[in-house]
Amino acid sequence: MLKVENLSKKFGEFQVLSNININPESSQLYGLVGSNGCGKTTLLKQIMMIYKQDEGTIYYDDKELKENTEFLSDFYFVQDSLFFPYQSTLSKLFAYEKLLYKNMSTEKFDNLVKYFNIEINKSLNKMSKGQKKQAAFVLAIAAQPKVLLLDEIVDGLDAVIKRKFWDVLIQEVMENEMTVIISSHDLKELDNICDKVGIMHEGKILKEENLEKMKDEIKRVQFAVEGEFNPDGFKEFNIIKSVKIGSINICTLTGNADEFKQQLEKEYKVLLFDKLSMNLEEIFITELGGAGYGTEKK
Repeated sequence: MLKVENLSKKFGEFQVLSNININPESSQLYGLVGSNGCGKTTLLKQIMMIYKQDEGTIYYDDKELKENTEFLSDFYFVQDSLFFPYQSTLSKLFAYEKLLYKNMSTEKFDNLVKYFNIEINKSLNKMSKGQKKQAAFVLAIAAQPKVLLLDEIVDGLDAVIKRKFWDVLIQEVMENEMTVIISSHDLKELDNICDKVGIMHEGKILKEENLEKMKDEIKRVQFAVEGEFNPDGFKEFNIIKSVKIGSINICTLTGNADEFKQQLEKEYKVLLFDKLSMNLEEIFITELGGAGYGTEKK
């Protein structure tokens, strides 16, 4: 199990990470989402000990993770920006990484190369961005790490290849009790596969929760009433946002939706009432809106 406690990092005078706490678990897909420049990539590099933290501690199996620790051989990081040595091929990189990773599987490598139809002797630097990502992903899965960190891994991939990625990843998590942290702006994709989500903004974790529980906590309802709806009389339901489109009111709230409806019926003649499902993208917009992001006026 991976645990990050009170992690902070500055570059010069700029505070990149501030008191970060996250708790990804084994056999779990953890989605790390956030605003542009919020520090997601820095956090992943911090976990890999590429950077030394100013404050805080990273634990793996209840032991503190430090530079040059033996545990780092159980970690694998696929960065968003991929750089390969000059004239390197996938077959050459596999032979090299087999010396570094004790669990590197030739069988998995061969199967995945066929599954993704990758030319293992072609120069990686002559491949497209999507082909490079597939090659890096194949190496990552073949290494059979206990902790896998993926930074924008599906960026630039078509829908068919994305589906292959997720199928392979989910199977690995289930079979090998792997912990996976995925940083991505593709919220619709993460909504379909993640167990837990951490939402970042300006170097801080705004919210970390099981995704299904997150969806239960934030509700959205739409309704029509006779007269003009005034949200001020419903403060006990913690209405985060209230908008009106035509004759339909749409409210996002954390209170009980059924009790909200009962109160609404006491105050107004209700013409229409529906509970709407929330997805990760809507939760993300709601949480960052609460932090003032995207609400700036022209």
